[in-house]
Amino acid sequence: MNKSKKILLALLLSPFVLFFILAVALYVPPVQRWAVRSVASYMSANTPWKVSVGSVRLVFPLDLGVGDMHVAKVNDSIPNRVDTIACVGDAVISVRLLPLFRSIVVVNDLDLRSMSINTLNIISSAQIKGRVGHLNIKSRGINLSSETVDISSAFLGETHLTVLLNDTVPEDTSKTKNNWAISLQKLNVKNSSADIHMPGDTLQIKAVLGGAVAEKGYFDLGKNNYSLSRLSLLNSVVAYNNRFAAKVKGLDPNHLYLSDAKLAIDSLLYRNMALSLCLRDLAFKERSGLVVSKSIGHLSLDTLRLSVPQLALSTPYSNIKAKLTMDLNAFADTMPGKIDAEVTGSIGKHDIKTLLAATPIDVINKMPNTPIAFACFFKGNMNSAEVPAFMLSQPSAFRISAKGQIHHLLDMDRLRANLTFDAATYNLSFLRSMLPSGVALPNGMRLNGRVNADGPRYTALLNLREGRGVVAMKGSVNVKTLAYNAAVTANNVDLSHFLPGHGLHAFSGRLSASGRGTDVFSTHTSLTADAGVTQFHFAGHDFAGLNAQVKVAGGHAWAELSNNSGMINGSIKLDGQLLQRKWRANVQCELVDADFMKLGITRRPFNVALRSNLLLASDFNNYYMLQGSLSDICLRDSAKVYRPENIVADMFTHTDSTHINVVCGDFMLHLDARGGYKRLLRHSDQIVGEVKRQIENKYIDQLKLRSYLPQMCVRLNMGHDNVFTRMMQRKGFDLASAFIDMDTSPIDGINGVVKLDSLIANGVQLDTIRVNLKSDSLRTDFTGQIRNNRHNPQYVFNALFGGTFYERGLYFGTRVLDAKERVGVALGLKASMESNGVMLSVGGRQDPILGYKKFSVNKNNYVLFSDDQRISADINLRADDGTSVQVYSNDSTEALQDLTLGISNFELSKVMSVLPYLPNVSGVMNGDFHIIKTANEQSVSSAVTVDNMVYEGCKLGNLGSEFVYMPLEDGKHVVDGTLSCNGYDVGAISGSYDPVGEGSIDATLSLTRTPLKLLNGFIPNQIIGLKGYCDGDLTMKGTLSAPHVDGTLKLDSAYLESVPYGVELKFADTPVTITDSRMLFDNFKMFAKNRTPLTVNGSLNFANLDNIRLNTRISAQNYLLIDSKENMRSEAYGKAYVNFLGVVRGPLESLEMRGKLDVLGSTDMTYILRDSPLTTDTQLDNLVKFTSFKSKRVAEVERPALTGFSMDLTMDIDEGAHIVCALNADHSNYVDLMGGGTLRMQYGAVDGLRLTGRYTLNNGEMKYSLPVIPLKTFAIQDGSYVEFMGDAMNPRLNITATEETKASVSTDGGAGRSVTFNCGVKITKTLQDMGLEFIIEAPEDMSVNSDLQAMSKESRGKVAVTMLTTGMYLTDGNINTFSMNSALSAFLNSQINSISGNALRTLDLSFGMDNSTGSDGEIHTDYSFKFSKRFWNNRLRIVVGGKVSSGATVPNQNDSFFDNVTFEYRLSQNSNKYLKFFYDRDSYDWLEGYVEQFGAGFMYRRKLQNLTDLFRFKRSKNTLFDAPEAPKDSLK
Repeated sequence: MNKSKKILLALLLSPFVLFFILAVALYVPPVQRWAVRSVASYMSANTPWKVSVGSVRLVFPLDLGVGDMHVAKVNDSIPNRVDTIACVGDAVISVRLLPLFRSIVVVNDLDLRSMSINTLNIISSAQIKGRVGHLNIKSRGINLSSETVDISSAFLGETHLTVLLNDTVPEDTSKTKNNWAISLQKLNVKNSSADIHMPGDTLQIKAVLGGAVAEKGYFDLGKNNYSLSRLSLLNSVVAYNNRFAAKVKGLDPNHLYLSDAKLAIDSLLYRNMALSLCLRDLAFKERSGLVVSKSIGHLSLDTLRLSVPQLALSTPYSNIKAKLTMDLNAFADTMPGKIDAEVTGSIGKHDIKTLLAATPIDVINKMPNTPIAFACFFKGNMNSAEVPAFMLSQPSAFRISAKGQIHHLLDMDRLRANLTFDAATYNLSFLRSMLPSGVALPNGMRLNGRVNADGPRYTALLNLREGRGVVAMKGSVNVKTLAYNAAVTANNVDLSHFLPGHGLHAFSGRLSASGRGTDVFSTHTSLTADAGVTQFHFAGHDFAGLNAQVKVAGGHAWAELSNNSGMINGSIKLDGQLLQRKWRANVQCELVDADFMKLGITRRPFNVALRSNLLLASDFNNYYMLQGSLSDICLRDSAKVYRPENIVADMFTHTDSTHINVVCGDFMLHLDARGGYKRLLRHSDQIVGEVKRQIENKYIDQLKLRSYLPQMCVRLNMGHDNVFTRMMQRKGFDLASAFIDMDTSPIDGINGVVKLDSLIANGVQLDTIRVNLKSDSLRTDFTGQIRNNRHNPQYVFNALFGGTFYERGLYFGTRVLDAKERVGVALGLKASMESNGVMLSVGGRQDPILGYKKFSVNKNNYVLFSDDQRISADINLRADDGTSVQVYSNDSTEALQDLTLGISNFELSKVMSVLPYLPNVSGVMNGDFHIIKTANEQSVSSAVTVDNMVYEGCKLGNLGSEFVYMPLEDGKHVVDGTLSCNGYDVGAISGSYDPVGEGSIDATLSLTRTPLKLLNGFIPNQIIGLKGYCDGDLTMKGTLSAPHVDGTLKLDSAYLESVPYGVELKFADTPVTITDSRMLFDNFKMFAKNRTPLTVNGSLNFANLDNIRLNTRISAQNYLLIDSKENMRSEAYGKAYVNFLGVVRGPLESLEMRGKLDVLGSTDMTYILRDSPLTTDTQLDNLVKFTSFKSKRVAEVERPALTGFSMDLTMDIDEGAHIVCALNADHSNYVDLMGGGTLRMQYGAVDGLRLTGRYTLNNGEMKYSLPVIPLKTFAIQDGSYVEFMGDAMNPRLNITATEETKASVSTDGGAGRSVTFNCGVKITKTLQDMGLEFIIEAPEDMSVNSDLQAMSKESRGKVAVTMLTTGMYLTDGNINTFSMNSALSAFLNSQINSISGNALRTLDLSFGMDNSTGSDGEIHTDYSFKFSKRFWNNRLRIVVGGKVSSGATVPNQNDSFFDNVTFEYRLSQNSNKYLKFFYDRDSYDWLEGYVEQFGAGFMYRRKLQNLTDLFRFKRSKNTLFDAPEAPKDSLK
C-alpha cells in the first residue's frame, strides 16, 4: 500500500517538479539536490492518505480515464480534520500494451485537466499550492529497466502556482541513486504563472509566462547532465519585490517589474558541473521607463571559471558591451584566482533620467543630448589588481580618465593603491540648478593627479587648471592616528569664473596645515597652519598681503591674522586655553587702516583705524562673557577725520543673570535682566504663545501676559557723535538722537519712553518720534507723536496718537495736522471684548475729522464682530457740506452679514494730501459697497464713481465702476462688473466661478473704446505713455491656474510715446487674436512718423500664469525710431533711423533678446549728457534727494537693477550717422561726431550690461571749454575711436582733437612770422580714468615743429595750454612775441566764438583773429572764419572758409573773399559712396603767391576683414535668427 501511494504521489508531482526545474533553476546544482531530496523524502514517507475517485473508465488495451479524483491527508494537529492535497477534475492516460512486456512503458497520451494541489507540509522546505488548468504529455516510451523516459511533447497551460519557501531545508538522507534519463522533444507553456514567497514573506518573485517553448531537451539525473537546444519566452512578466526596502523613484533594484519580457537561449548545456549557453535575445520593459530592446551573448561556467566572451545589451538610447573571465576563487583569502573584465558603451539621456531619478529634473533636461560614453578595464583579483583604463565622457560636457593598481582591496589595514586620473570640463551649465545661488562651474577646467594608499595612510597630489589659473594640492591623512598634512597653492585663479557678478578677479595664495586629531578640547590634539594671499583683486582693489597662522597644542591655542594690503592694514592676535569644554582667550587687534569703500561696505570714502583688547570666555552652554575695549578709534571720510571716544563693553550671561553695558562717546547702552539668555528666550516664546491664544479666544488678559515678562531694564542714550551713528549713516540711515528707557516686570508690566529725533530711513525723513508706555494694575497706556517740522523737504505734518490697553479692550485715537497746523484727520476708535464678540466704535472727545472736514457721528455707533461670524454695524459720519461715510447693517434678516458702506461727496485730495507718503490722487468719490453673507452664501455689490480723477498728475476723467458678486444654488459664484469713463461704458466683465475640484471660471470681458491713458498714471515717472483706445471681447474658461482665454483686441488711434526721448509710435489697427490663451501677432505693425512699420510676428502664451512666455520675431527697415524737437524734458532729440531684426522669447521673468540693429547714415541725433565725466553743468539724475534740516547728509534712493532679462544685440553704426552730445544746458559745449563701427551689447542678470566693439570716428569736432581754457572748437582727427571692452560706462578712449590756429613766431630777436599750429588735446585710457594730454605741432613750419618735438612731453603740453589760453606761441626762445595786441586778439577771439556758439546753435561757425608783422615792420590783422552745415538728412555737407586782412598793405588783398569751399555729397542715405568737390586757396608760395586748387573726387568707404572682401559686392542676408513658429490661428 505504501509503495502504490508513493508511485501515485510521484506521478502527481513529477510535472510540477519538472516545470519548476526547467523554469527556475535548470542548471543550479543546489536546487537540483533540493528537488531530489524533497521528492525522495515524500516518496518514501508513510503518510496516511485518503484517495477518492469519482469515476474510472477502462478501454482496451490500456486507456485509463479517471475523473473527480481527490487526494487528502489527515491533519496532524486538528482531530477529525482532513486537508485536500490534490484534486483532479479529469485525468486520462493511454498506455501501449505490448511494450510493457519489454519493461517499456509507452504513454500515448497523459492528459490532466482542472487539477488543484496544496502540498501543505508534505514538502518540508516549501508549500506549493495552486491550479493546473491543463497538462498534456505524450511519450515515446518509458524503459523501466534502463530508467529512460522519452517524451515527444508536453503542454502546460492556464497554470498558476504559489510557492511558499520555509526557513530550513532538511538534509537529503536518501541512499537510492536516481539514474533516470529524460528526453524531451518539445515543451509548450501558455498563460501560466509562478509566485514564489521567501520565508517571512520578505521577498516575493513572480513570473507570468505568456508563452514559453523548450525544445530538444535531455536530462540525465544520474550523471547530472542537462541540455536544451532552444528555450524561448514571449509576452512574459517578471516581478521582484523586497518588502522590507522602501521604494525609491526611478529604477528601484528592490522593486523590479519587468513586462513584455522576451528571452531566447540556444544550446543550453549543463554537464560535469559545467554550464554553457548562448543568449540569443533578452528584452523587457521596466516600470521605471527603462527599456531593454536587445541582448545577446555567450556564457560558460564550470567549477573553476566563469567566462562571458561576449555580451551586448541595447536600449533605444544606450549600448553596452562586456567581456568577463573570472576564476571562481578570485575572492578567496589565499591564492585567489584572476578576473579579467572589460565593459564599454554609452548611456543615453533618457536612460540617465531613469537610472538617476533622484537627480533634479532640471539638470537632466538641460543635459546635452549626446550619450555619455564609458569604458572600464579590470585585471587581477582582490589581492592584486590593475585598472589599465577607465573612461567616462560626454563630448560637449566633460571627460574623465583614470588608471592604476590596487592591492589587498578587502583588507583596509593592508590596502595598497596607486591611482592616476585626468578630468576635463567643457560645458557644465546644466548643473547650475544643483549649485548654490551665485556659484558657477566655468568651462575648460582640467583636473589631474595621483592618489596613493598605504594601509591607513592616504596621500593625494592634485592639479587643477582653469584658464590661466592653477591650483596645486598635496596632502596625506592617517585614518587610524588622525594625523594629517596638507599644502595648497593657487596661482592666478580667476574667482569671477566661479562666483560671477561679485566683482572678483584673479587670486593667488597658499595654505599649509599639519596636525593630529579633531577634538580641539583634547590635550592630544595639535595643529600648525599657515595661510597667505599673494594676489587677490576685488572691485578693482588689491588684497595681497593677507596672512594667517594658527597653532594648537596641549590645550593651548594661538592665532594671528595680519594684512598689509591697500584696503586693510593691521593684525589680530588670539591667545587662549581650550580645556574641559571651556574656552578662555585674550584677543588683541591693531587695525592700522581699513578702507570701507574699497571693501564694498560703504559707497563713499570711509576709513577706520582702532585698537582692541578683549577677554572672551565660554562654556558653550550657559556661560558667555566678553570684556574689553576698542580704543584709538579713528574714522575718516572725504570731509574730515572723526575720533570718537573709546568703546568699552562689559557683557556676560549666566544661568541666573544677564548683563550688558556698552559706552562710546554719547552712546550708552545698559541692560540688566534676571536669568540667562535661555531663560529670556523662553520668556519670549511664552509671550508669543499667550498672545496667539488670547487673539484666538478674543480676550485680553494683561495679568497673564505680564506673568511671562522677564525682570529687565534697558537704557539707551545715543546722540549723533558716536561710531554707531556713523555706521548707520553708511547703511542709509541717520538720526540726530535716540533715547530709550524701558522696564519690564511680571508685576508692574511695561513702562518706558522712546524718543527719536531726525530719523532718515529708506529715503523717508521723520523729524520727531515719541512713544510713551505706562502700566498700572489694570491697564497699559501709550501716547506718541510723529512730526515733521516746516524745514522738512518732503512732508510737513504732525501726527499725535494715544491709547489704552485695558482689561477688556483697547482705545486708540489719532490726529494729523498739516504744515499750517490745520487738523486734517482726527479719529478715535474703541475696541472692546464683549460677551458675544468684539465691538468696534468711533468716538472721542471731539467729532471725527477726515480731509479737513468735521464729521458728526451718531451716538452708540458700533461694529460688532460676533462669535457666530455675524457682523452688525451702525456708523454714520456726516459733514455739513453733505459729505458722508456710512457703515450699517440690516439685522432683521437671517443673514450673518448684511453690511453697506456708503460714501458721498468725498474729496480724495483732501485726505491724500494730509496723510504722508500716499499717492497723489484727487477727485470726488461717491458710491456704496454692499455685503450679504449667510451660513452658505455670500454676495458683494458696489457702485462707485470718482469725478475729475487725477492720478499722479495724469488726468483720467470721470471714472465709474459697478460690481456684483453672488453665489448660486449649485455652488457656482457669479460676477458682473462694469467700468465707465466720462459717462461711457468702457469695460465690462461677466462670468461665474465653480469651486468644485481645482475650481473653474467661465467669464466674458468686453472693452468698448477703453482709453489707454488709464494706464499712464501707473508708469513710473511717465517715461513712456499710451494714448488712444482699445476694443475687444475676451472669454475665459477653465481652471484659475490655467484658464483658456479666447477673443480679439483692436487698437484704435493708439500710440506709444515718450516725451523725454522723442518717441511716438502708432499701433496698427489690425486686430490681435487671442486663441487658447495665446496672443497671436501676425505681421502686427507699429508705425513710425515716416510711416515705416516695425513688424512683430509670434505669440504671447499665458496659458500657464506662473510661466507666461513670449516668442516673437521683430523686424524693421529704415525705421524712424526718434523724430522730435528739443523740449524741457528732452534726454535726446533729432531723428534716428534704424534697421532691426531680432527675436524676443522666453518666460516674462527671464526674457531673452537676440538681434541685429543697424543705425543708418541718415540719423541725426543730439543727446544731452546730464551726468558724465565730460559734462560741464552740475546736474544729477536718477536720484531722489532729501536733506535733513539738522544734517547736511543726503539720502539717496537708487533705482533697482534690471533682472531676469538677457540680451545679445549686434549694432552696426553707419559711418554717416551724425551724433551730437551736448555737454551743458545751453549746448555751447558739445561733441559733434560722425563715424561708424560694430558693437555687441550683452545684458544678463549676473554680468549686467556688457558692450564690446570699436566706434571709429571719421569726422567730427568738439567745442569745449576748460576752467582755464576758453571755448574752443577742436577738429577730431580721422581714425580716433572709442573702444568698449565690456563695461559700457567705462570705454577705452583714443581721441585726438586739434584746432588750427596761427601765431607769430620770432627767434633771435628777428621779425616775427605767422605760423600755422595744430593745437589740441589727446584723450586716452578709460572714461572713468581719463588720460588728458595737450598736444601742439606746426606741420607747415619744419623749424618750429622740430623745436616742439625736441621738447619734453611736459614742456610741449605747457606750450599747448598757453596757446589755447592766450592764442600766442610762448616759449623760452619766443617770449618777445608777447604783446598787448596779441593778447587782446586772443581774448576777442574766444569771446566771439563763445557768443557765436550760444547764438548759432544750429550752425558750426567759428571766427579767428591773427596779428602778423611784415618784413617792413608793419602790422596787419587777418580775420578768418569757417562755416559748415549739413543738409538733406546729412547727405550733403558744405564747408566754407575765408579770410579778410586789415592794417598794412597785404599782398593779393583784392583777391577772392573765400579761401576754401568744399561740397561732399553722399549718393544715398545708406550708401558708402561719396562725391566731393573742393576749391582751396589756403597755401602760399613765395614765388607765385597764393596757389588756387580745384578738384573733384569719388570716395568709397568699406570695412574689410580680408583683402578679398574688397571684391565682394553682394550683401549677405540676415539669417541670424529663426522665426518663431507661425501661430496656427493667426489672421491672414
